Amino acid sequence: SVVLDTKGQPVRNAADAYYLEPVARGDGGLALAKVGNEAEPKAVVLDPNHRPGLTVRFETPLRINIIKESFFLNIKFVPSSSESEVWEVRQQYPEGLAVKVTDTKSLVGPFRVEKEGEGYKIVYYPDRGETGLDIGLVHRNEKYYLAVKDGEPFVFKIRKATDE
Repeated sequence: SVVLDTKGQPVRNAADAYYLEPVARGDGGLALAKVGNEAEPKAVVLDPNHRPGLTVRFETPLRINIIKESFFLNIKFVPSSSESEVWEVRQQYPEGLAVKVTDTKSLVGPFRVEKEGEGYKIVYYPDRGETGLDIGLVHRNEKYYLAVKDGEPFVFKIRKATDE
């Protein structure tokens, strides 16, 4: 089915910027954090002190205007101050498989947005296979790192950035 924003409008492919607003935690927005000795912040986090947070865009190469739950997607930060804006999943200590930003993207991304309770969740499909893993939140250093946490997804609503 079609992925909808908080106004009930279809989320658009490769257009518009959206806030991901947590359903359960109430506050906080997406941000980037440094891990270890990284030169620039590359870890995607939910930061309670950073709201409404950075905005994302959902992209599929399919020539269609809207995003559906069955589509494999690239997710990226827009507008971005850095070349690294596209989400990927990489091994990161100690969170395990964590969401990071990179400057390269495959034509077809590894993520899907799927309905979950009052909102949506992001599901990571390694190699775009049959089995997906929920992206959840790992709490560390007063931030919540987005990482694979199957069965404990980060549930959010999607608000179009122009609907202030």
